Amino acid sequence: MKIKVLAILGLAAILGLGACKSSTNTNTAVVTNTNTMTTNMATSTPMSTPMAAKDTAAETAVKAALDKAGLKDVTVEATTTEVTIRGTIPKGKMADVNRIAQETAKRKVNNQVVEK
Repeated sequence: MKIKVLAILGLAAILGLGACKSSTNTNTAVVTNTNTMTTNMATSTPMSTPMAAKDTAAETAVKAALDKAGLKDVTVEATTTEVTIRGTIPKGKMADVNRIAQETAKRKVNNQVVEK
């Protein structure tokens, strides 16, 4: 009885594997899509990141506001995306520098100021 069951299972496995074997590729849609995707990726232009332009108006406004507050040892560089402030300030004035730069520039402030 065991031999008959094993023989039937063996024949079924052989027939099943033989039925899966084919000379033509029936999955041509995947191959075509892959080739199209590869071609599109090779010919597409890479995306560029926009460069931040220098904003002299914001730079001047922030520098004037800091000078008015008595913080003269601070330099300002401004672009269209952020304002960078550098320099030294008296101890306890860090919050004032941040507030003035943020309110005047109305954009991200990169604070590199050091307290004395």
